[in-house]
Amino acid sequence: MIESHHQIDPEAWARLAQRFHAAIPHSLAIGLTLVDAGPPSVHMRLPYRDVFLGDIDAGLWHTGIAAVAADATCGLAVFLTLSARSAIATLDLRMDHLRPAVAGSALDVVADCHHVTQRMAFVTAVLHQDDPTRPVARATATFARTGRLAPT
Repeated sequence: MIESHHQIDPEAWARLAQRFHAAIPHSLAIGLTLVDAGPPSVHMRLPYRDVFLGDIDAGLWHTGIAAVAADATCGLAVFLTLSARSAIATLDLRMDHLRPAVAGSALDVVADCHHVTQRMAFVTAVLHQDDPTRPVARATATFARTGRLAPT
């Protein structure tokens, strides 16, 4: 079950998403950018940087950077899905790495908040490079609704 929303135009969703995203310093520090947002889905992109490599010789991304991008994108999907602007916290993030992310290409994360209860929210995400039909990873996340209001 997804909470009901007041109808908000796409530009308003984008502004709200940017405010949420700007409040997470590490997301900004790594260069994660918003591509599209409209509940219950969010699409973010992390441009390639050499510092993201875990295996320099093979030219492969470190899986930890993928987890950071997935967590931030899933959190934004939850935040935009909630009808009340409550603070949230990641309880669980499971990453299934299907194939390596390779140097030279951005990492796209598309998250979908598919179920919300009074205290929890559940999200799935797909991470890919260039071709959405060939994911590099899938993520499943659970978020707690803390009961506090989110900062504005």
